[in-house]
Amino acid sequence: MNTLTPEAAAVWTAGEERRHLLLTALGHDAVDDAVTELLFEHVVLGRYHWTVVANSLAPILSEVTEVADESDWIAAADHVLDPDAQPADPAGSRRSEQETDFTVALIRGFLRALTDDPLVRERLGRRPEIGRRGFDPAYRGGAVKEEILDALRSGTEEDWNIVAGQLIAEARDVTGPGAKGGTD
Repeated sequence: MNTLTPEAAAVWTAGEERRHLLLTALGHDAVDDAVTELLFEHVVLGRYHWTVVANSLAPILSEVTEVADESDWIAAADHVLDPDAQPADPAGSRRSEQETDFTVALIRGFLRALTDDPLVRERLGRRPEIGRRGFDPAYRGGAVKEEILDALRSGTEEDWNIVAGQLIAEARDVTGPGAKGGTD
């Protein structure tokens, strides 16, 4: 995962921060298959207009956050308290309304990755109760959930269009002659 120094993050515009968050989230293993399938259908099969791709990305992220339960959000809040602690990912999986199975470890890894993003970290920093052990874990987890969901929802139409364009361009590069080991 790409990480930025506080100095580098400070020079970013708000739009760049939002797009970085969205790209980080869309690049996570929890959603990689769905994103890859969407891009394949657009780039290779030509089924979708690029605007359909842009409008389909947010629901892919929502699918994971909607299946996360209170214990997952508490685990994300615990990660904020101690990012170096070994995660405790219980076995099992959860099925989304779209019939996707997500392992608990994948859900929690997704949420941890989002808490590590500079935009979310900055938002969490404004919530001192998240970083204090004395607060009720469920309350801290709820605050982390609120900040992550608000950060994901902060993406504008322009942000989603730019992100979709970047993902489409990257997918076209992968599906070119070099994808099969050939050369140009």
